Amino acid sequence: MDTERTQEYLEAIYKRQQDETPVSTSSLAEDLKVSQPAITDMLRSLESRGLINYTPGKGAYLTSLGNEKALGVIRRHRLWERFLTDVLGMEWDKVHDQACLLEHVTSPEVEEKLADLLGNVDTCPHGHSIPDKDGHIKKEDLMPLTEFTLGEKLILIRVNKEDAALLSRLDRLGLQPPAVVRIISKNKNGAIEVEIGSNRIELDRETAIALLARPYKEEKESKAEEMPLSQLLPGQTGVIKAIEGGRGKLGRCFSLGFTPGTRLKMLENYSRGPVLVKLHDTEVALGRKMANHVIVVKDNHGS
Repeated sequence: MDTERTQEYLEAIYKRQQDETPVSTSSLAEDLKVSQPAITDMLRSLESRGLINYTPGKGAYLTSLGNEKALGVIRRHRLWERFLTDVLGMEWDKVHDQACLLEHVTSPEVEEKLADLLGNVDTCPHGHSIPDKDGHIKKEDLMPLTEFTLGEKLILIRVNKEDAALLSRLDRLGLQPPAVVRIISKNKNGAIEVEIGSNRIELDRETAIALLARPYKEEKESKAEEMPLSQLLPGQTGVIKAIEGGRGKLGRCFSLGFTPGTRLKMLENYSRGPVLVKLHDTEVALGRKMANHVIVVKDNHGS
């Protein structure tokens, strides 16, 4: 089994490779907070094990085997981030460090159960894609807010910087994926002003670069209609997005199989009584008060 140190290096190289190939020792030293001589020693070790290709003075990049192992670490990390936010109710600016600890001690069996519990969700709380169990990862055509033109309406997809202070500020401003914003103004220094709902927010250049988005398409996005489970009509289908309320409600819902990412179908919806749904090929009754706390994305094509 790879050591924690090996996993950290492979993960760091993978992330850097998205913008820099080969990855320089100075970049890795910055990311991993270790000296360049230590980086060089480790890169030679990784190359001897067939995990990277390394050229002194130029840098390193992952081999197929190294890429596979890196995606495994990233998958476990992002699944744990989702679990910590969705199940334990931790704030999204506090989960990264905890996930860093858990990713190294997660067995394949636990990883599979974790993914099932979360409904095989495909993004972490910050909008990064989660590799599937076969090592495939979804690619999206995204750009920083600074790259869009005035007046464009956008949907935020990802926060591309793992910084607790930044995430905390974005949370206070309501700028969490999939928030919809419009570019109102752009300054020469790179700062921009966005409109979200009835509020206008000024973002410095560094923050604007960290927010990745794509154009908002009214017709396409309107299909993702969110509502409490209690409002879903008989015959309609949807995907669970979130469970609102305290840990007691979360625990009760999860014990019945109501987890984010799970698809369900409404069988019976009594006006003042419980709802009867089908999920995981099982019929489950849920009290109306509890069903009000289960938020689903209605599938307009489902039946």
